[in-house]
Amino acid sequence: MAISDVCIVGVGTSEAFGFDLGKSPLRLQSEAFKAALADSGLDKAQVDGFVTAKGAPRGVDYEEFVLALGLDVRWATQLWSHGRWGTNAIIEAAMVIDAGLAETVAVANTSVTGRGYWRHLHGLGEGAVLEGMRDMGGGHGEFDIHGLDTPGAGTALVAKSYMERYGAGEADLANIAVAFRRNALQNPMAIMHGKAMTTESYFAEPYIVEPFRRADYALSSEGSTCLILTSRERARDLAAAPVRIAAAEGVHAGREDYMMFARPGMGVGITREAPLGDDPARSVFRRAKIEVEDVDALYTYDSFTSNVWMTLERFGFCGEGEAWQYIAEWGLDLDSPLPMNTNGGLLSEAHLLGFGHIIEMVRQLRGTAGARQLEDATVMQWATPRGDSLVLTR
Repeated sequence: MAISDVCIVGVGTSEAFGFDLGKSPLRLQSEAFKAALADSGLDKAQVDGFVTAKGAPRGVDYEEFVLALGLDVRWATQLWSHGRWGTNAIIEAAMVIDAGLAETVAVANTSVTGRGYWRHLHGLGEGAVLEGMRDMGGGHGEFDIHGLDTPGAGTALVAKSYMERYGAGEADLANIAVAFRRNALQNPMAIMHGKAMTTESYFAEPYIVEPFRRADYALSSEGSTCLILTSRERARDLAAAPVRIAAAEGVHAGREDYMMFARPGMGVGITREAPLGDDPARSVFRRAKIEVEDVDALYTYDSFTSNVWMTLERFGFCGEGEAWQYIAEWGLDLDSPLPMNTNGGLLSEAHLLGFGHIIEMVRQLRGTAGARQLEDATVMQWATPRGDSLVLTR
């Protein structure tokens, strides 16, 4: 067996996403897990593996969740509490199944916010951990000792550098934010469902850190997701249509990837300015036995609008410095040649650490995405500026 013999057979979310849901992380995650179980047709006794990338206090620690839900697993993993681990959590679940260490693995994650339930949990830590106080600063480009103390500030410098080098403008950031909002209007679960945004209303929003306005930032929101994975052989007997992991690429790390929201070659932070070339991350296409042109829809970690530029260029959907022009010509909407973040993404659905995007990919491949369903969708890709990627197929 291999990773390509592993399928996603169940997906579920909390009953709602929002800014203050009035529910504990454990309750939200229980809702998502039960929904994924119902979707798969499995009994909880059949789940013998568990992976999470968001522990307490904003999420749920693995042992607490297993205890509360009455599970008995033989593999459990809890990763570092960051949104960057969406791909790796899915890859680990698939490798565990491939290795025979578990037969059916749930990947569940929850996040609550300071304006929501986390206000009751401040004394438990995490909020005081500042990446920008590390010896090398934070991976988003923040470096607190110089006053650059948020991921948004660091990424704003990436966006500004890109704009000055290649000629993009703030209207090109607006194209991304407005397109994802249009997609969210077709998603009843999206926090921004029913809240239309135009280019004019985008520019009416305040700057947070230039060139980013409020709509360039991901939503700081509450919600939970769960995906259930098992072997293709076992998946044949289950209720829901399985979705296959065709290939995967992990998070890239090194000098050129330290700035996680800048593709290699940008020359920001400690990275070098150099031609992008044929990035090793693109090997995911070869292993999936597809070409870049075969991708029916692309999903990326849109914590900031400029991440879309970085992803499109890193994975070869357009040339270096051409992403802003590509978007201006072709768009990112449901009827575009390459739709992106059809759920609305982190910018307009909810900040679900990237797992919301992967659930959307599953629904698109099953044909159950409702009003935002793409016609004849057979290949979906998750890819980020960090180089990690998942290719899912029917």
